[in-house]
Amino acid sequence: MKKGPPFLLAVLFFTAACATTRTATAPDPPVPPEPPRESPAANLAAGGTFSLFPELKSNAVNIATAPLRWEGSDWAKFGLGVAAVGGVVLLDKDFRRVVDRNSSGPLNDVARAVGPFGAEYSFGALGAFYLAGRFLKDDRARAVAEDGLVSSVLAAGVITPILKLAVGRRRPSQTESTFARGGGSSFPSGHATQAFAVASVIASHYESPWIQAAAYGLAGLVGLSRMEQGAHYASDVLAGALIGISVGKAVVRFHESERLRIAVMPSVSHRSFALGFSIQ
Repeated sequence: MKKGPPFLLAVLFFTAACATTRTATAPDPPVPPEPPRESPAANLAAGGTFSLFPELKSNAVNIATAPLRWEGSDWAKFGLGVAAVGGVVLLDKDFRRVVDRNSSGPLNDVARAVGPFGAEYSFGALGAFYLAGRFLKDDRARAVAEDGLVSSVLAAGVITPILKLAVGRRRPSQTESTFARGGGSSFPSGHATQAFAVASVIASHYESPWIQAAAYGLAGLVGLSRMEQGAHYASDVLAGALIGISVGKAVVRFHESERLRIAVMPSVSHRSFALGFSIQ
């Protein structure tokens, strides 16, 4: 049977009556949004506490699986780094002669003064950043302390010792041959790894060319001091520097993605639908 205008009028009248009845009742309560997931980095940026072990676990997984996400340019950088270290290995004896020829009392004093910045002094610097961030409410300084600590533990405390054990290269003070292996711990330099990990974190957070030059310059002096003291070859220092920089920058990028994570919070009622955004 054909439905004519009377049927359409009846439908419209029924719809209007339902709408009138609907508006007379209390509106539906909005759907509560699901709370955004807290991350350790976001918690620290908001003034919370810092838990080292969860940070180490998440960063270690991110760094270990990074090659699975690499593109062509990333593999090219990796290959260039390996080639650079391999090339310097062939020149280690020449670099060693240059360092020995220019060794002097003042250079020894400088080496002894800057060497600890690849060890205990670096943690003192990170502690200073943490205190400045906490008591001066400086989020960037606190981020340097967090990223620097995680980078130091992963780069100088995990990756470098594993490579030392696997390679077993003997130190310059132990042998005349730059290729002697077995029972050594020369490659790569742990002091250089530590110094450049902290330097790369500082340079990543502070855009000032002076701060970046000072951070990397001091790290470079740490590497030179290890060569002057007969503890490492030039290739050891270069490999440690590349490890420290790579891990430091990776940790900073990972934490920045956590700190700047955007949480979407929907709000729905019978009359409206809205989206709220929260940047952590």
